[in-house]
Amino acid sequence: MKKNYVLLLTMLLLSITMYSQDIDFKKGKVLADKKSVFDFDKRKMGSELSLFKLDTKTELIYIEINNNNTISYLDDDFVKIVFPKNEVTIESTLLIDKNFKEIIQLLFMNNVVDYNGTINQENLFLFKQRQNNRKI
Repeated sequence: MKKNYVLLLTMLLLSITMYSQDIDFKKGKVLADKKSVFDFDKRKMGSELSLFKLDTKTELIYIEINNNNTISYLDDDFVKIVFPKNEVTIESTLLIDKNFKEIIQLLFMNNVVDYNGTINQENLFLFKQRQNNRKI
């Protein structure tokens, strides 16, 4: 029984790592599986991230992790993702436990963005339906 449990756990971990992209931030570039996809800029002590089309200043995605200036009160925290060219804004409490790398991985896994830095409008709409849950 213990052997089956270890085998199941190993299979689960392998399947998780096979489908996730390796995201790195190096010298102003976002690398997905060691390929440059976006330029980036972090602001406000690391709570805001802008992703730009490669070698331009055209902002494609803006991500903000917002704690509403209440460090010890977590119920009002949310992540805001803005796609300025697509005029789409997502505000989600579901993503608050994720860092920038994990959010970008999620965008790749849901085929919202591809390795060319292109945004898929249909998948963006589906992603917004799943993640946009913040009520004002």
